[in-house]
Amino acid sequence: MKSAFFGLALAALGLVGSSSAAETAQSWRVTGKVASFAFTLNCDFRPDGPRLGGSCVDASTNDPKVKGGRSHVITRGRIEGDEISWTYQSSFLLSKFDVTFNGARQGRRMSGAIHVQGHDGAFTATQQ
Repeated sequence: MKSAFFGLALAALGLVGSSSAAETAQSWRVTGKVASFAFTLNCDFRPDGPRLGGSCVDASTNDPKVKGGRSHVITRGRIEGDEISWTYQSSFLLSKFDVTFNGARQGRRMSGAIHVQGHDGAFTATQQ
């Protein structure tokens, strides 16, 4: 059950980092792994100066416990040069938790770390 929880939480996350906020305002395919749970997200980022908004949607997976299509609104996000961070809230059963991404952008790709309820992982993303 916890694996499905982390999957849903992670699938709702998105990350972006750029030297130009305008370059970040795109769709990104984010993949990663936290505590043995692999996930894929489709994220649309909306930069507003140094702030980052938008949402990430869980992509369909082969895991029957993880359903695609669940949307997660970014509650906190920031872009500083090539560095990026964002957070969204997710839930599993009756438990709510934050999913936080911290990374860096290199052209049309980015990578970084994810933190979910005491578990850490890594992600990569490609601009679509």
